[in-house]
Amino acid sequence: MRKCDVIIPIYNAYDALKECIETVICNTNLKEDRLILINDKSTDERISSLLNKVKDENKEKDIVILTNENNLGFVGSVNRGMKYSDNDVLLLNSDTEVPKNWLENMKKCAYSGKKVATVTALSNNATLASVPRGLERNEIPQNISFEEYANIVEKCSYCDYPELPTAHGFCMYIKREVLDIVGFFDEDSFGKGYGEENDFSFRCLNYGYRNLLCDNVIVYHKESQSFSEKREKLCKEHEKILNQRYPEYEIKLKDWCSKYPIKYIGNNILYSTNLANKKNILILIHDWETSTGGTTLHVKDILSGLKEKFNFHILSYKDGIYKLYSYFNDDECIIKLKSIRKLNVIPRYNNEYKEMLSNIVEALGITTIHIHHMINHYFDVIDVINKYKLSSTITLHDFYCICPTINMLYEGTTFCENLEKKDCERCLSLTMKINNNILDDWHNDWNRLFSCVDNIIVPSEDTKRRINKVYPKIDIKVVEHGINIKKLNNDIKLNSKNFNVAYVGVLSNHKGLRTFEKIIKETNNSNIKYHLFGISEDKKLNKSKKNYIYHGKYNRDNIANLLKENNINLVCFFQVWPETFSYTVSEVVSAGVPILTYDIGAGADRVKKYNFGWTIELKNNATDIIKKINEIKNNPIEYNEKLKSIKKYKIKSLEEMNLEYKKIYLIGKESENFSCTKIKKILKESDSCTDNSSYEQLEAILNSTKWKLVNKINFSPQLTKAIRKILRKIRKA
Repeated sequence: MRKCDVIIPIYNAYDALKECIETVICNTNLKEDRLILINDKSTDERISSLLNKVKDENKEKDIVILTNENNLGFVGSVNRGMKYSDNDVLLLNSDTEVPKNWLENMKKCAYSGKKVATVTALSNNATLASVPRGLERNEIPQNISFEEYANIVEKCSYCDYPELPTAHGFCMYIKREVLDIVGFFDEDSFGKGYGEENDFSFRCLNYGYRNLLCDNVIVYHKESQSFSEKREKLCKEHEKILNQRYPEYEIKLKDWCSKYPIKYIGNNILYSTNLANKKNILILIHDWETSTGGTTLHVKDILSGLKEKFNFHILSYKDGIYKLYSYFNDDECIIKLKSIRKLNVIPRYNNEYKEMLSNIVEALGITTIHIHHMINHYFDVIDVINKYKLSSTITLHDFYCICPTINMLYEGTTFCENLEKKDCERCLSLTMKINNNILDDWHNDWNRLFSCVDNIIVPSEDTKRRINKVYPKIDIKVVEHGINIKKLNNDIKLNSKNFNVAYVGVLSNHKGLRTFEKIIKETNNSNIKYHLFGISEDKKLNKSKKNYIYHGKYNRDNIANLLKENNINLVCFFQVWPETFSYTVSEVVSAGVPILTYDIGAGADRVKKYNFGWTIELKNNATDIIKKINEIKNNPIEYNEKLKSIKKYKIKSLEEMNLEYKKIYLIGKESENFSCTKIKKILKESDSCTDNSSYEQLEAILNSTKWKLVNKINFSPQLTKAIRKILRKIRKA
C-alpha cells in the first residue's frame, strides 16, 4: 500500500481545528504517512500560531504547512494539496475527530479490491455514511467517549466495504492512480464548494471505478447545521451542473436510497453499542405494529416507563414473518427474521422457532423473558427458558390458557364457564376448525409452561379466580394496569331535559354491539341521547342518527375531555364475557362519569368495589337496560353518591405499575454477554427493514434543504415522484 498524505484545508474555526489536529497526530503514524495543513488565508490570527506550534512540537513527524497567499476556497485548497502530493491522499474536514487505526483501515479498504477510487468513513453526521440512523445527524451515545465508540465500531464491523453512489468529502480517501487518470476536482465549475466531490465521484464511475464505504472506521463530524441563503443559491447552481453532466446518476441515487443497502451496518452498531449497557429483556406478544388492543397498549406503557433502565426486544408475528423490535432509549431497530410454516390449526411445537428463539437469546444476551401472549408462539419457549436459565414472567391478558377461543364464548355467543350443557368439540369445530376436544391436552402444555416460569401475572382478582378454577395449583399474582391520565374536575349535574349516554371503545358483538343497537332503537324518551366514542364493527353505527351521535376514534389522552365537552352523564358497557381488565373504565372514571355495566368481569368488579356506578345481570335485555337508565336518570341522590365515590378514587399511574415490573425485572442475572458474531449473522441473513414512520422520515429527509446542500444533488420532480412510489410499494409489502 502506498504512503498517504492527510490533507486538511483550513479556514478559521480555531477550536474545532485544534481538536482535529490533536486527534490526527495522536492516532496517525506520521513517520510513515504525512499531514498537510493548508491555511487558506484564515482571518483568525490564532490559526497561524497554532500551525507553527504544531510543527515545532512534532519535529520528528512528517508535517507540512502550506499557506495560501489568497483565499482559494475549499476546492482550490484541496487541489493545491493534491498537486503538492505524489501519494494517495485523504481529504479531511477541519471539524472532525479521528480514532485509532483509522488511516490503516481506510488504506485496507482502498486496496481491498480492483478499481477502487475513493473510500469514505462512517460518521455520526455524513448523510449517506451516517450511522446508526442513515441520512441524518446522530449523536454519540451517552456515557461513552468517541474513542470508546469508535473502538466498538471497529471491533463489531463486518468489513464489507459496500459501494456508495458518491463519496462524502468530510473524510475521503483517493488513490493516486485515480488522480493520475481522472484528474483533480473541477475548480473552474465548483471553485466555491458544494458539488466538487460528487462531480469527482461521478467521473470515477464513468471510468469504471468504485466508491467504497469503510465500515470499520467512524469519524466524528461536527458540521454546522445552518445554511445561509448565499450557500443555498450556490448549491442550486451547482446542482444544475451535476444534472446536466450526469443524468444517469439520479437513477442510481434513487435506487440506492430506496433500498438503503447499508441499513444492517447501522443496526449492527446500534446493537453492539447498547446491548452491554443494560439488562436485555425479551417480550413475546401476538401483535405489535398496528394493534391498539389492551395487551399492546400495556406493553407500550411498560416500555415508555422503563426503557431508560432496560433494553427491550419485542418478538411478534405478522403477515407470515417474525419480526424483532429492539428499543434502546429513543432508538428503534426492526429486523425481519423468518417465516415459519404452520401445518396445524394451533401448532404448539416447532424446531425452527426454537432455534430462532435460542439465537435471539444468545445474540442479544437476554437474561429475562416476559410472555404477554402465546398466539403465534410455541411451547418450545419452555426449553429455551430452562436451557439459558432465564428469569421468566407470563402475563395472562385473556383466557387463551383455558381455551384457544380466547374469550370463552360458546359457539361465539355465550360465555361458557358455567354452562351446564356444552359440547366443547362442537364449539372448537365451529369457531376454530378444530375437530376434536383438545382441551385436556391444551391444559397439559400450559401446565408445563406455568411450572417453568417464575411469575404468573394477571391484571385483576376476577381473572385470577377464573384461571385458578382450571389451574388450582398455580400461584398467580395480581398486578393491576396503570394508566397516565389526568382526572378532570367534571361537575356533572342531572338535567331532566337532557341525559347523554355513551359507549366508549370498539363496539363488537362480544362487547354488546347488538344490545347497544336495540337500546338506541327502542328508547322512546326524547330526552335521552346516545353517543359512541370509538368505532363499531357494524358500519351502520358509524354515522349519526336522530337520537344517536357517532364521534369516531378517540385518543386515550383526550377521552376525558371529550366526555366532559359532550355532557356525558353515563357510560354503558355491555360486554358478554369477563374482560380481564378495562382501560376504558379507567378512562371514564378520569372524566368523572358514572358507569352502567353487565355484572361480569374485572370492569364490573371495579365498579362494585369502588362504587363507580351500577351493574346489571347479564341475562337482562335491552328493555331492562333502558328501564335501568331511566331509573338512574330520575334518582339524583344515588347518582350524586356515585359521583362522590369517583372523585375520591385515585387512578393507578404508570409509574406505580412500572415500579412493580421493575422489581420483577431486576430479579435474576443482571446481564449476559451478547454475541457480536450472532448479531451480525442475524442482521446479515435477515431482511432489515424500517417501519412506516421511518419511511415517511426518509421522504422528509430526501426533500430537505439540508440533504440537498450537504450532498449537492438535486432531486427532480420525476425522481421525487419515483422515490415516493417505491416507498409506497415497500409500505404495502
